[in-house]
Amino acid sequence: MSENEHDVEEQAFLKEVTAHLPSDWSDERRNTYVQSVLTSWQKHRTHSRDELQSREKYLSTIRQYFKPQSLELYDFKQWPINENLLAMLVRGSLDSDIVNQIQSTGVYTFSFLPTTFCQTLINEIAYFEQWCVDNGLELYRPNSMNKYGVILDHFGFGKCLNDIINNIVEPLTRLVFTHVIPPLDSHHGFIVEYAMDKDRKLDFHVDEAAVTLNVCLGTDFTGGQLYFGGVRCASHIGTTKPRADEEIYLEHQVGTACLHLGNHRHRAMPITSGRRLNLILWCRSANFDAAKNNHGSKTCPTWCGFHQIEKKEDI
Repeated sequence: MSENEHDVEEQAFLKEVTAHLPSDWSDERRNTYVQSVLTSWQKHRTHSRDELQSREKYLSTIRQYFKPQSLELYDFKQWPINENLLAMLVRGSLDSDIVNQIQSTGVYTFSFLPTTFCQTLINEIAYFEQWCVDNGLELYRPNSMNKYGVILDHFGFGKCLNDIINNIVEPLTRLVFTHVIPPLDSHHGFIVEYAMDKDRKLDFHVDEAAVTLNVCLGTDFTGGQLYFGGVRCASHIGTTKPRADEEIYLEHQVGTACLHLGNHRHRAMPITSGRRLNLILWCRSANFDAAKNNHGSKTCPTWCGFHQIEKKEDI
């Protein structure tokens, strides 16, 4: 950004800040406040610029020098996806023997990958992590909640993940989440890892996604169930407790996937032994996001579980 562009951006920021200041403030108080806010903004801007440059250097180094250990993993056509699942999606109709909804909660589970392939994928993740260590690169972790794991898009999985969305997630979403407005046009794909000496659990949250695919890769572990506590819109995420019929605990099984709405509140319960890795694919929809944002603070969409609470209270 040029100096002129920087000045224009700064002036626009100051105009936004000063537009909301009380009219009865003295010039001294106004100037002190504006200077304080401007100093904080400049520090944040510098940090953001440095972070962007650091990330680009990290990604550029990977693109230039990282050589995959198992090339077939990066090609969706080489993934041994469960054949019954693929056939069901070709037919375009839901089969509860293949994709099972758990207790009418909107959480769907299905066999996805053989365990041998899951282990090969785990080996590739370990290979990439060690390559980063050997080359002095500090790994970018999946998100602010998970301290361990990797971002799959950073080292060549972007096209493969897009193919998973186009061939698996979006067709399945059209069958089970009809209110989600296609297409699923962007994603964030990553691996999370839980172990006794690493992250052991994940607190109650929702995902930054329209739909989430969660695949258990392994290895041997106990505990670590996925707890689900009801679908909520942004207005009711933290304000309403789950109903008894919304609460479920899902046992992870290697090679099995679950699909749920991004706004389905959930947590990972503490792992009690071993090591568990999961492939997480946040699938986003610009159309669905726009529809969500059109609801005012006093209304919420019909898919929000809060409506069911209101109905029960009215009876």
